[in-house]
Amino acid sequence: MTSDRLPTSTAHQARLRLFQPTRRPVYQQTELTTSWGVVRIKGRLGQTHADVMEAMFRCAEKRGAIIDSDGRQRLKLLVDPAKVRKIARQNNTNGLERMINDILGAVIEIRSPEHLQCKGHLIDLVENAVDSRGQKLTAYNPLNKGVRALWRVVIGEVGLRLLDGDFRLYYDPGPVAQLRHGVSQAVIRFLRGHDKSKPPNGGWALDTVLLAVCGEQMSSSQRRDRRREVREDKGALSKLGIIIDGDRIHVEQKHGSVEQMPETVE
Repeated sequence: MTSDRLPTSTAHQARLRLFQPTRRPVYQQTELTTSWGVVRIKGRLGQTHADVMEAMFRCAEKRGAIIDSDGRQRLKLLVDPAKVRKIARQNNTNGLERMINDILGAVIEIRSPEHLQCKGHLIDLVENAVDSRGQKLTAYNPLNKGVRALWRVVIGEVGLRLLDGDFRLYYDPGPVAQLRHGVSQAVIRFLRGHDKSKPPNGGWALDTVLLAVCGEQMSSSQRRDRRREVREDKGALSKLGIIIDGDRIHVEQKHGSVEQMPETVE
């Protein structure tokens, strides 16, 4: 990667609606068409899964390149699962394991935009990390004054393509994971992928953003519910630079950053 920092996320993860705008996603086999492209998804991915993905990238202690059996260069991360669980608000190991299994099992095919076309997974492998001698890598565990195993996370084809060709986003995912409603998380993730120096005149229309993150299949009652949920998170959103003012949304420029698309992936 051209940057020394791993991004928290990338813009098209929200633009293409890879993660359902809820904390209680359902299994789906669907094709989604948005203004930014077309994607097919088979699996269960929601905002809680986005929390876990962003936490892994945010707290990765090391990264490195590996060569798979096909000779392709892959990206591996050294991750402390306890830090992931804390950032992503997963209160127990079983909950985190379910999230990881869902991410591993989800098949994503990005059909457009052309430069992101691929089919595969966001991550391909999560296992206990070992050193060159085959010894498990561990971190100190203050809870029992012992040690805990670290993870090796291998990024999948879709994850690599997004890192390689998409706009990188940098922000602290912890406060986003603390939001009450999944639709509020989807809204802030969508807005952070846009150029804050060129906002729409008068800010974003709330309904426009809801259509972007939820899709046009919403009924009128569902739209009312999503508006209510976003407004219930109004105070927490304001602390993250998302200001709800009636039916408009204003984005403060000081929160988070967007970089240009990278040229290569390490």
